[in-house]
Amino acid sequence: MNRRDFLKLSALAVSVTSGMPGFLARAAATAGGDKTLVVIQLTGGNDGLNTLIPYSNGAYYAARPNIAIGKKDVLNLTADLGMHPSLRALSKFWDAGQLGWLENIGYPNPNRSHFASMAIWHTADPTQAASDGWIGRIAETIGDPFCASNIGNATPLALQAKQFSLPSISSVDSYQLKLPAGLHDPFTTLLNAPRQGEAEYLQAATKQMLLNTAKVQKNLSKYRSGAVYPDSKFAASLQDIARLIAGGNGQRVLYTSLGSFDTHAGQRAEQDDLLRELAEGLAAFQADLDVQGLADKVVVMGFSEFGRRVAENASAGTDHGQGSVMFVLGKSVKGGIHGDSPDLENLADGDIRYKQDFRGVYANALDTWLNLDSKEILGGKFDGPKWLS
Repeated sequence: MNRRDFLKLSALAVSVTSGMPGFLARAAATAGGDKTLVVIQLTGGNDGLNTLIPYSNGAYYAARPNIAIGKKDVLNLTADLGMHPSLRALSKFWDAGQLGWLENIGYPNPNRSHFASMAIWHTADPTQAASDGWIGRIAETIGDPFCASNIGNATPLALQAKQFSLPSISSVDSYQLKLPAGLHDPFTTLLNAPRQGEAEYLQAATKQMLLNTAKVQKNLSKYRSGAVYPDSKFAASLQDIARLIAGGNGQRVLYTSLGSFDTHAGQRAEQDDLLRELAEGLAAFQADLDVQGLADKVVVMGFSEFGRRVAENASAGTDHGQGSVMFVLGKSVKGGIHGDSPDLENLADGDIRYKQDFRGVYANALDTWLNLDSKEILGGKFDGPKWLS
């Protein structure tokens, strides 16, 4: 799928409801960058302490007598920290310097509500005053409502802009033109009415898009996977992302999610399986990008809305916490541990204290990878770990 075909196809549903033909006309002609940021949301509050494990710290084992990861099972990264054994598929990227872990990530005045904390991460606004998402602001800054997409059923707040909502694609294979209910006949009438100026341009583009639907599907069908993906919904989403990138549609940000990590009870079985699904899906994705010759054009950034409490609960799980970890992956990533090990002797109401603002992590992606002004998009200057080379 080339960029113009994709934009024409995506523009239709917006154009018939938003009244922005001039904006869309400009967007259809906008060229995108050649680098893509893939954002992965670990929904539900992933337990960072059982993801990146402080296995040399006795306080960790004292607080978690039933759910701690045994020292013999930890995938050692440093003398103090190691990965959960379910993340073994990512070990080769660590060894190659392509996997980074960002410690003690959070924001001021942490909120343990799923809804509120996720909204804070999506809007990059801990005050909860913003109604648009940080990726939506990227689209408005670029002037292109189709520079980013969610792979999933519902568009997350992160991809909401003040003037429009960015596309969600439930499946690339079923990606097709869809009009809102009751708009087919009015749309047909509008499509055939005489137009001038920008409206005429948009009308011609839309007609061409209708003619090119089969061509779009043909272009997608040219993709040949460079890896065997696991049989999971998450892996299928990653493969769809690989297909979109390989198709050359020029999108700057692609977003998907995995979860739920809300492990209040029986955490080990649930989180173990989810982390394995994450690692094996990402390993296949990276292998695919390598075969496509695109691995140096893509970086992955993963986050969760909060971590879990340090002490396990009575149900062999953990409750909502504060500071946690993020991960970054790709050939352009500075591998290693970014930040200090969590201080388990100096907690905030039983939680890990955050030391690095997540907006600083976003800022590095915006400034260095996407070549955008992070201050404009995030509403301020935020320092953070320099995780990109």
